[in-house]
Amino acid sequence: MSTTAGTLLNMGIYVVLMVVGALIGAKAIGQKREARWLGRLQTLALMVMILSLGVSLGGNEKIIASLGQIGLAAAVITLFAMTGSVLAVTALRRFVLHLDRYARPLGAAAETGDDPSPAGGGKADNAMTWWIVAAVAAGMALGRFVLPAAARDVCGTVIDVGLYVLLFLVGMDMGRQGTILQEIKAAGWRVLLLPAAVAAGTLAFAALAGTLLPMTVKDAMASASGMGWYSLATTLLAPYSLEISAVAFLSNVMREVLAIILVPMVAKHVGYLECVAMPGAAAMDTVLPVVVGATHQRLTLYSFTSGVVLSLLVPLLVPLIVAL
Repeated sequence: MSTTAGTLLNMGIYVVLMVVGALIGAKAIGQKREARWLGRLQTLALMVMILSLGVSLGGNEKIIASLGQIGLAAAVITLFAMTGSVLAVTALRRFVLHLDRYARPLGAAAETGDDPSPAGGGKADNAMTWWIVAAVAAGMALGRFVLPAAARDVCGTVIDVGLYVLLFLVGMDMGRQGTILQEIKAAGWRVLLLPAAVAAGTLAFAALAGTLLPMTVKDAMASASGMGWYSLATTLLAPYSLEISAVAFLSNVMREVLAIILVPMVAKHVGYLECVAMPGAAAMDTVLPVVVGATHQRLTLYSFTSGVVLSLLVPLLVPLIVAL
């Protein structure tokens, strides 16, 4: 099965899991019952998944070898791409969608009494950020120095299963809230503007990074055009340039990891919708629970839709930029 076909299949599985979870959450739990155990289970599954991701990264010789050779270029492109996507989404949120920093229509909060608190309740602080950083660092150390190759090979399966569990639990939480249809109606077609802004901001600022690095603007844009989907970007760019393929691989890996780490801080200091911009394509899967946990349940629709659209754009964007 091709990478693209496999991703489309996964998208279908993600949708089914969230829908089934929402139906169970609405019927079995209901809106009037507290379900703190849902938040605890989501946190547990998330930490297991992030630890496994760290192990997988630490045991990847390609990533370790690339850190010294192309790490600086990849880091600069990643930071510029993420900054550009956040700024583009901020402009979209304020001047087009007319949403406040909590992704609510301006002035709607006073009328509806909507609680902007994060999905887990309480204020969004940096405690989870430090737990995530510790999990990634510990996982990379284990993968690099402790665990055998056989144990590292299992991490991919653990990440997949953990993601399935997380999406099911997120769906249950959505169903329990009882606001899914209202959120879909409120977002409407405008939800598609979000991935467009993410892609535009990513590519524009990657081009800017290219003017500061010993590489062409085109190569910098090509490296960032994976939108966080490092496996496909690397494959598509390999025939064009092995060096640019390696930069793209490391840059898109950095985008996913940095998004996991920085989303809670962006939610607290910048805005909820901007959190969706940071991971790019990974907003639909790996980073989705982090976004929802740091913001609000209503961001699930935005995050999942943005990730799906960006994932579908990657096979088109990468060859298009290479052909320029």
